[in-house]
This record gives sequence, C-alpha cells and structure tokens, in this order.
Amino acid sequence: MTAPLLELRGVSREYPAGEGSFAALRDVNLTIQSGEWAAITGSSGSGKSTLMNILGCLDQPTGGAYRIAGRDVSDMSADELAALRRARFGFIFQRYNLLSSLTVLTNVELPAVYAGEATAERHRRAKGLLDRFKLTDRAEYRPAQLSGGQQQRVSPRAHEWRRCDPGR
Repeated sequence: MTAPLLELRGVSREYPAGEGSFAALRDVNLTIQSGEWAAITGSSGSGKSTLMNILGCLDQPTGGAYRIAGRDVSDMSADELAALRRARFGFIFQRYNLLSSLTVLTNVELPAVYAGEATAERHRRAKGLLDRFKLTDRAEYRPAQLSGGQQQRVSPRAHEWRRCDPGR
C-alpha cells in the first residue's frame, strides 16, 4: 500500500505566551491520500491557519510527526523544504503577499525567479499568465492600483508555474 500523501500524527503547535505557552494545535491526526480533497473549517482562533502553515511547510510542529509521501518533514533541510513548497504546494494568502514596490508583471514572475527560470522564459510565461487572468492591461501597475480580486489573481502562486504554461 502507498504511503498517504499527507499524514499528521499527534501534531501540536505551541507558542510562547508570557510565563507559559499557548497551544494553537493539540494532538492533531490527519491522513490525506493522493487524489482526496479535504476542507479545513472552524471558528476564528481554532488553529486553521496554524494547521495550514504546518501542512504547507511554512512552520514546524512543536510535537508529533508530519510526513509527506512517507517522508518525515522534520528530516528535511531548509533548502529541501523550499524546493518542496515551490514544486508541490500552491498558496493563496489572505494578504496576497505582493511586493508593493514592484509591478504586477514582476510580482507574477517572482516564483520563477526562485525556481531558477531564465529571464526571457519567465517573462514570456508571466505575460501569458496575466493574459489568462485577464490582467494584461495592468502589467505595469503597482499592487495598490488593483482591486482585491485582481491582487488575489496576481499573488504568488507556485502551482501556476509548475502546472500552467499558457505559451505551450
């Protein structure tokens, strides 16, 4: 039998709080097989963002084990985690994480910069993505000049670079 795509066993995440600590997650168990869909729901402050940060390898649990395709995340180096995030995870952040000093086109290109893609190729693909997102006419705008929905479409989305090539 194949290892689960994502597996958490007894995962906890605590943060320092005054003299003690605050437990954002306690003893979380979760198994997601390849091809399965899951929804993370809960009230404000219930730990959804903390859980998603751990699942996306943006944070580490303070207890328990997290495995991706059978490999323990705690055994991975910072470079391996960055490569994993770039190749396997797509993020849409609540705050969009756009760099206000850069143009829309440059913000769209950023994931490909970190992926080591050649300048001409990433520029071509970024223009193709802007066309796909119906934002071609906004390529030279700054993020503050876009609506919230437009900012969300421009936000760093590593999965778009891995899965989408509008020019091919």
